[in-house]
Amino acid sequence: MTPRRTFLASVVAPLARAAWALQTGEGRDALLESMLAELERARELRLENLERPYFVEYAVHDTEAFYAGATLGAMAESRIERLRLPRIRVRVGSYDFDNTNYVFSDSMAGAPYALSYFPLEDHTAAIRRHLWLGTDLVYRSALQILARKRAAVRNLTLSETLPDFARAEPVRMILAPRRQIFQPKEWEGMLRSLSAELRAYPEVVASGVDFQVSTGMFYLVNTEGTQIRIPENVARFQVRANALAADGMPLRDSAIFLAHDFRDLPGEAELRQAVRSVGENLRALAQAPLADSYLGPVLFEPQAAAQLLADLLGRNLGWRRRPIGEPGRPVPFADSELEGRLGARILPEWIDIVDDPTAEQWAGKRLFGNYPVDLEGVVPRRLVIVEKGILKAMLGTRQPVKGQLESNGRARLYGSYGANAAAFGNLIVQTAQRSSMEELRKRLLELCGQRNRPYGLVVRKLDFPSTASGAEFQRMAARLAQGGGSRRVLSPPLLAYRVYPDGREELVRGLQFRELTVRSLRDIVAAGGDLVVFHYLENGAPMALTGASAFVAECSVVAPGLLFEEVQLERPAEEFPRLPVVPRPALDTNL
Repeated sequence: MTPRRTFLASVVAPLARAAWALQTGEGRDALLESMLAELERARELRLENLERPYFVEYAVHDTEAFYAGATLGAMAESRIERLRLPRIRVRVGSYDFDNTNYVFSDSMAGAPYALSYFPLEDHTAAIRRHLWLGTDLVYRSALQILARKRAAVRNLTLSETLPDFARAEPVRMILAPRRQIFQPKEWEGMLRSLSAELRAYPEVVASGVDFQVSTGMFYLVNTEGTQIRIPENVARFQVRANALAADGMPLRDSAIFLAHDFRDLPGEAELRQAVRSVGENLRALAQAPLADSYLGPVLFEPQAAAQLLADLLGRNLGWRRRPIGEPGRPVPFADSELEGRLGARILPEWIDIVDDPTAEQWAGKRLFGNYPVDLEGVVPRRLVIVEKGILKAMLGTRQPVKGQLESNGRARLYGSYGANAAAFGNLIVQTAQRSSMEELRKRLLELCGQRNRPYGLVVRKLDFPSTASGAEFQRMAARLAQGGGSRRVLSPPLLAYRVYPDGREELVRGLQFRELTVRSLRDIVAAGGDLVVFHYLENGAPMALTGASAFVAECSVVAPGLLFEEVQLERPAEEFPRLPVVPRPALDTNL
């Protein structure tokens, strides 16, 4: 379980290349002991007769990670990293009103004492000194922030008054490490071989096959009495590739496999097939016609449906509170589309959805989103999100919101304004009505006939999580803003097909959704096909852009295919870049 993970760190320690494993002792834990000792001293913090902290928390992510990448048969990168990432939080005031939930809650006051990286070794004196100086800085900052917040509140009329922090029962969970013994050289050889598969596709202009595995522990202690030490393990295999159509349109495709243990990843034969599928998809897309704008019935096959629900519904289930701002100064803040909709129908009455982070398997398949405790030390339970189409609950943290004052253990990402962000674990869709995929396709064409549409649209795969470049994402966001589209940037289709009355399919490219929001989920008219289990890493970035954030949360979605009565897609009007002038080098050359 790795609700918080970074794969690209700034601290690199040389380790033996022959074999690699986390070296955390089973007995005495110097890191945990040091955290508890400094936490006890922090209880007595006081500065010039000012307020003592009512809550102090220390968290450390102790991780070792191996990363390797290859392209066209050549290793591009291979490294082993060792890091410890600390996080110190100090709250002054009270549970009802403290230094958080304010526009300047994340600011630091004063110099940070030139703190170096957190010690990698179990050296008690070095660890305690870092925590001591860090606590002093955060405490001083908290006092100043609280004073500013009190001054700001005097000049504002607040629409509602809620506590700033929810109480929680202390949890003691000290689990043993789960070491992953690993041979880097074996994977380096496999990556060379797998990445060479894409040399058979001259349409591909850039490609990479990457493997990452990390193993470690998450530590959390606070002055309420919570003591957490749990394993953090995750493995990821990913292939990404880009191509150019004849008109210069950029194309891309990817395949990602995730697991808590690298031994649970697919075997080499399945990974090789995934690499080839990416090449085949790009070859087909390069030859596919540009799509026309479309308004009508759309069938999302199971994988695309799971991706859509993760992006459109799952990412709106986290309930956030708008922070207190300064008069006349706008606060950058993204509301959930589900805000204020508890008790309202958001899906057809024959659909239920639960989030169950306690589940490790579904129908014999391993789930990726199970975790024993969240970032705030709260143990999650099975949560009914939607019952008979009615929104029953949202994902909660220890930041109280209207209608939900207590945490339900979903704080899984570090957020802003002194609060954590929520993310689901295992989102499972249950339907009282289900058809076969053949029946759904027949129903799709029937709806098209009723609307005089010459064809229907089937979406097989979305670009979620997205492998778009930063520049491409900015262009996409700008198009939506200029065109008056949805306020959220929704992942576009990667594989979309026109389906004609005779059953013929035609792959098209260049579509993006328009005005597809949570409210559109009420337009689902049928569900069916074999349920798929879709895993991804949530990072809070738009479209879950790969690499856009250091910390991630593991998530799984179990879903069937979904048929919508009406969805609007459009082909954006834009100029494509020119094709390369210099001829491509021969791909069969290996010097």
